[in-house]
Amino acid sequence: MSNKKSIILGNALSLVGALFFLTIFFVGQNQRDLVNSWGSNWVQTYFSPYQSQTDNLLQEVRKGQIDQAAELIQTKWQDIAKKDRAYPLKRKLLLAVAEELHRQGRYEELRHWAAQWQELDNRDIDAIAFSYEASYRLQDWKIEGLQGLQREWRRFPYNSTLTRFCYAALIEQGLNDDAQAIYQLITEKMKALIEKTSQSWEVMLYTTAKFSSDSDYENYVDSRGDLASTWLLIDDYLNDKNLDQYPMQHSITPIEQAKYWVRQGIQTKADFGKLHARTEKQAKVAEGRHPRLISTNDYWFGLVIDLDSKVTTLRVDLPAGLDVKIGAVRLRMGSTIQAISLDKIELKNMDRVDGFLRTAYNADPYLSFSLNDFLGSGQRRHNIVVELDAELVTEVGKIRLADFFADNET
Repeated sequence: MSNKKSIILGNALSLVGALFFLTIFFVGQNQRDLVNSWGSNWVQTYFSPYQSQTDNLLQEVRKGQIDQAAELIQTKWQDIAKKDRAYPLKRKLLLAVAEELHRQGRYEELRHWAAQWQELDNRDIDAIAFSYEASYRLQDWKIEGLQGLQREWRRFPYNSTLTRFCYAALIEQGLNDDAQAIYQLITEKMKALIEKTSQSWEVMLYTTAKFSSDSDYENYVDSRGDLASTWLLIDDYLNDKNLDQYPMQHSITPIEQAKYWVRQGIQTKADFGKLHARTEKQAKVAEGRHPRLISTNDYWFGLVIDLDSKVTTLRVDLPAGLDVKIGAVRLRMGSTIQAISLDKIELKNMDRVDGFLRTAYNADPYLSFSLNDFLGSGQRRHNIVVELDAELVTEVGKIRLADFFADNET
């Protein structure tokens, strides 16, 4: 009897499943967005708790505290396999813990950790690299570790982790010819990357707008598309014109928008310009330029540009995809050199690490600083050089950025 009930239940479930897929099939093109939205929401609901845990634990690992991350991976996350949606997050934690164990010199634990990692994915090159690196750092496994690093590097010469470990081991063992081969390969790779990104260096010049008359404020309004269109609305309202051609803004009707500005005391275009110039504190006009890239006489990396005294702030946009470490910044004009304190430099998508500025492969990194102390007169300045004491952080150590522009020396 129970067997008959099982058959009936199985058939019922099959029927429900069939009806569900038939519904999806006949939903049609017009409803696919709804289905896709439902699927996306389901994935997000599943993924969010894992993402939140990963973010929190990565912060702990970066502080040198790995116990919670290791426990999570070995308990609640133990069943997450390579093909699971959450595996990329699990791998992030595996890599972070491995890096921290290596930094702390806990090589026995690292060897065990890498072995567990390889059980999850025996083709993960980073896991292989950490396994042989840990062996190399342990006396009983040193020879096997070195041979493994060399063998795997020949198979995967462009893996960053493997290259870093293998190069350091070869230098330590005095195997200079083998180490030089790696250094040459990385240098050539970096040279190609520098050439590819050379046009991505950009200097943005900011000029603070100075207002001395009503016409200056009116010109300021005209130069800003959003302000100019809003002023037209206000002007039409003040002159009792029809406002039907103007759109709603944030659920506010055109007439309500106009009344708002009038209540602020706006009766003229100059009034409107003054209000916004005060609100924005400094109205800045930006101009972007692609500088000439050089190596200076004392091996600093330089960006050559022309300036005039109206420029108040300078911003240097660095290429993405590089790990650039900057130890000092200065401006050179002829024989005059002025250092720019790193404390006075504003950063975006860059980090301050141990007294250095570093891009660390971040997207859209840039730094900016004031020129008010450097440009005092009203003359135009030709061939000003923004100089960076900069190095590329690579798998084979730091390489001066200026070395790639030695042919462009001044």
